[in-house]
Amino acid sequence: MTFVTAGLAIAGLASIAAPILIHMLSRQRRRPIEWGAMRFLLEAFRKHRRRLQIEQLLLLLIRCLVIALIGFALARPLLEGSNILNVGGSRAVFLVIDDGLAAGVSLDEQGAAIRRHVADATELIRTLDVGDAVGLVTAARPARAVLTPPSSDHGSVISHLEDLKPQQAPTDLPGALGLLKQAIVELDDRYDEVLVYMLSEFRAGSAPLSSPLPESLKDVARNVKLLASPPAQGPVTNVQVADLRPLRSVVLPGVLDGSRQVMVRLERHGGVLERGLTQVRLAGDGIENLPPRTVEWAPGQGEAEVEFTLEFAVTGDRKIGLTATIDNDALGADNQRHAVIELRDRLRVLLVDRRAFGFQPTLDRMPAGLWIRRALEPTDDSPVEVVSVEPQAMDISDLRTSDAVVLSRPDLLPDAGWTLLREFVDGGGLLLLVPPGDINVHPWVDQVADDLELPWRIVLETRDHADGLPLASEQPQSELFRMISSDLQELALPVLAFRTLPLDREQSSAAAVLSFDDGTPLLVMGSPGVRPTGADGDDAAAGEDRVSRGIVMYLALAPELAWTNLPSKPLMVPLFQESIRQGLSLVRSSQQLYVGDRPALALGAAVRDLVDPDGDLYPLDAASRPQKPLHRAGLYDLLDQGAQIVGAVAVNIEPPAGRTETQSPAAVTAWLGDSGPWQLFDPNDLGAALRQTQSGSSLAGIILWIVLALVVIETLLARWFSHAFRADVAGGPGEMFGSGVRGAAGALARAGRAPSA
Repeated sequence: MTFVTAGLAIAGLASIAAPILIHMLSRQRRRPIEWGAMRFLLEAFRKHRRRLQIEQLLLLLIRCLVIALIGFALARPLLEGSNILNVGGSRAVFLVIDDGLAAGVSLDEQGAAIRRHVADATELIRTLDVGDAVGLVTAARPARAVLTPPSSDHGSVISHLEDLKPQQAPTDLPGALGLLKQAIVELDDRYDEVLVYMLSEFRAGSAPLSSPLPESLKDVARNVKLLASPPAQGPVTNVQVADLRPLRSVVLPGVLDGSRQVMVRLERHGGVLERGLTQVRLAGDGIENLPPRTVEWAPGQGEAEVEFTLEFAVTGDRKIGLTATIDNDALGADNQRHAVIELRDRLRVLLVDRRAFGFQPTLDRMPAGLWIRRALEPTDDSPVEVVSVEPQAMDISDLRTSDAVVLSRPDLLPDAGWTLLREFVDGGGLLLLVPPGDINVHPWVDQVADDLELPWRIVLETRDHADGLPLASEQPQSELFRMISSDLQELALPVLAFRTLPLDREQSSAAAVLSFDDGTPLLVMGSPGVRPTGADGDDAAAGEDRVSRGIVMYLALAPELAWTNLPSKPLMVPLFQESIRQGLSLVRSSQQLYVGDRPALALGAAVRDLVDPDGDLYPLDAASRPQKPLHRAGLYDLLDQGAQIVGAVAVNIEPPAGRTETQSPAAVTAWLGDSGPWQLFDPNDLGAALRQTQSGSSLAGIILWIVLALVVIETLLARWFSHAFRADVAGGPGEMFGSGVRGAAGALARAGRAPSA
C-alpha cells in the first residue's frame, strides 16, 4: 500500500497516543479522603471491577482506531497492482500531448499551442477523482512514454506537464499511438474505464493526412474511450527557410567558376498569403559580412529564392558553417537553416594506373590514364593534383591523403585493394571506375557487385559500334553537371563511342548521369549497399547497419581514341573536372541530418562524439549512430578520441513539420479513424466524458464511512458504559440509602478509577 500524502498517515498513527495518554493520566493516584460510607463503595467496586476495565479498554480501542483511520483517509491510500478492495469504477486517463514543431505556433496572448494543451490537461486532471490514475505520452519524434504505467499522484503529473516545451522535431503520432497501445495492454484490466485524450491542433505539420496512420487501436477493449481535441481553425501564416544550398560544398577560392554562390529558398504557407516583405541574412565564421536580401512577396506567392556570393576572410583548408536567418514570425523554430562548406586550396586525386616508361606514346596509342591526367591537370596551376600509384602497390596511406580515386586499371587490382577501396568510399571518398582499354574480356566486373555491393551488372565483353554510338541529344537532369547544364547538350553533340563496356540493363538498377542515343548509360553514379557493423554479419552488433557516405561512378568506356573520340572533344575536360569536383561536393552534402533522428553517420573512424551548439555531448555507438536523438538544429562539432574538433556537420529542421495550414474536423476525424474509434471532444467541457464514467468510491471514502460508523458506536457504548440512571426516591430511607450507594458507585465507574482504601 502507498499513500498520496504519506505524512498524514504518519501523523494519524502518532495521534493514537493522545487517547492512551489521557487514559494513563486519568489513572494517576490522588490522596484518598475517607468518609463514612467508604466500606459500601469499596465493596461495590470490587464486585464490578473486571467488567469496568473491559469497558474502558474497548472504548479506548475504538477511539484510537477512529483517529488512525482519519489519518489514513486523509493520506489517500492506494493499492497499486492489486484488486484488493477494488469496489469497481476505477479509471485510467492517458494524455497524448503534441509537442512537435508545429506545437510551437503562437496565435494569441496565450503563447505557443503547447501551453494551451498543458492548460487543458491540467484542468482535466483537477476534475479527476482521487483514485484516478493518469498517464502521459508525448508525440514529438521520437515519441516518449513519460508516465506509463499511469500514476495517481496528480501533482507529479502536472509537474511533468509544466515541463513540456515545443520540440524542433516533427510530430510522430504513429509512434505515440504505438506507445499508447503498449501502455493500455500492460494495464491488464486493472481499471474499469480507460480514457485517452489526444491534445493537438492537427495542423498540416502535425497531421499529414496523406500518410495513413497504423491500425494501432482498432482492436481496443470496450472500456477504452478515445477522445481528440478539435483541429485548430485560426489561420497562421508561417515563413520558413526551406533550403540552404551552396552550389558547391567543396570550394576552391582561387577558381572563378561560380562555386561561391549560395542559394536560400523560402516557403510561405498557412492562412491568407498577402503581400509582404521578408529579410534574409546569411552569416558564418570565415566569410565577409554580407548585406541582407529582401524578398517581396506577391499575394498568393508561396516560394522564393535569394542568392548570396561568398567572400572569404580566411585561407587554407577548413570547414565553414553557414546560417541563413529570416525575420521572426508565428513559428520561430524554422526561421534558420544551416549548412557546412569545405574550403580547400587543392584537391588530391589518386590515379590507380600502370605506370608508363620510356618515350611519350602518340595520341592514338595514349592510354586512358594519361588522358585522365591531362583532363584533371590541364595547366600547371590546376587546383587538382593527380598522384599516380601502381594497382598492386596501393595501400591505406595513399587513400588517407586522397579526396578521390580514379581506377583506370581495375583488372590489375588485387582483392585487398578492392577491400581498401570499399573502406575509402564508406568513409566519404569518391571513386571513379574506368574500364581498361587493352583487353576485351573483363572478369574484374564481378568485384564491383561483390566487394562494392553495387546493384550494377557490367557485361563481361566489350561491344563494338562500327559507325560510332552518339550521345543522346537530351541528357538527364543531374546535380553532378549542374554547373555546366546550360552547355551540356552542345558539348555532348560531337562525341561518338566506338567500343563500350555497358551495364546489363535487365540486371542493373542505376540512374544514368550521361546517356547514349540508344538509352544505355555512359556514366552512372551510386553508393555502396548497406552492410552490418559485424565483420561477418552474425555478431551482436550486426543489428545496426553501417551506411556508406561515399559515391562510386562508372564510365562505360575507356577514354582512349580506340574506344571514343571523347579525348579530342571539348567535353573531356569538364566531364572529369565536374565528376571530381562536383562529385566531392555531393559526397559532402549527401547526408541530411534532422532533429529527432539517430542517423548512422559515415564520418570516418576518427570521429567519436558530436557536440551541439548548447555544448551537449552525443557519443557515437559502434554503428556511428548518436546514442540519443539529435535534440536541436544547429552546427555540431565533430570530436575525435582526444576531444579535438575534427570537423562540423549541419543539423536542420524538416520543413514539412512546420506547415501551419488548418485542416477540417471531418478530414482529421477520418484520418484518426484509421487507427481507432476516435471522437472529437468539446474543448469548452473537457470533463463531459469523465462525468459519464464517474468512478466508484475510493478506498479513502470507504475508510471515512467506517470512521463515521465507529464514532456512532463509540457514542452509544460510552453512554451505555457510564451506568448513569435516575435514583428512585419513592421508597423509604433504606431505599434512598441504597440508591445513594449505587449512584456513588456509578460515579466512580464513570471516573474510571477506584478510591483508595
